[in-house]
Amino acid sequence: MDEPVDKVYPKENPRFQHQVDRLIARAVLWAIPVWIRPNYVTVLRFVLTPVVILMLYYHFRWLGLALFMAAVVTDFVDGTMARTRDQITKVGIIIDPVADKLLVASVLGYVGFKYLVVKIILAVIVAEMILVAIGATVALRTRGQPAAANVFGKSKMVIQSIALILFLIAGILSLDGLLHFSVYLLWAAMAFAVLSGIKQIRDVYFKRSAS
Repeated sequence: MDEPVDKVYPKENPRFQHQVDRLIARAVLWAIPVWIRPNYVTVLRFVLTPVVILMLYYHFRWLGLALFMAAVVTDFVDGTMARTRDQITKVGIIIDPVADKLLVASVLGYVGFKYLVVKIILAVIVAEMILVAIGATVALRTRGQPAAANVFGKSKMVIQSIALILFLIAGILSLDGLLHFSVYLLWAAMAFAVLSGIKQIRDVYFKRSAS
């Protein structure tokens, strides 16, 4: 059941998060009816992922790029909707990162599998998906709250998305310099993924120690 929960988003830089939410709300949320819930937008990201891959496969690359960018935007929109409209749910906290990882992994694997950093990121995503599944199972059994993304995880998603957008543009326009730059950005995203994992482990350790 799509059960509401308390505010569980990380408390790092709450003022910055509030400003970002206000900006997105003014730019986008005014056009989204209240009856459309954040989880509907997350599901849309699931739906867009295979469509993006199909467009790239059939060489509609500009359309694929546009749809990928639209899918990335939904990641910011659903989070802002959940926070500003007080619609954060356990289901949303679980499926949102899954939708992100499937989108990124699908496009990464399709356009850049020959690169070492892409293979490493894909392996990390698989590990993260397993951890999300375990965390979700524990949360549902214990009626606890699943862990939300931390600031490093959010930064990783932003950097990965920018890198993939540049990667697609570089491939379409045959821009080798931009392609190399996007690969460097993927390495940066990898660093943030490591930091995110370390912070999650640290938080779990201190939470258990406190209890």
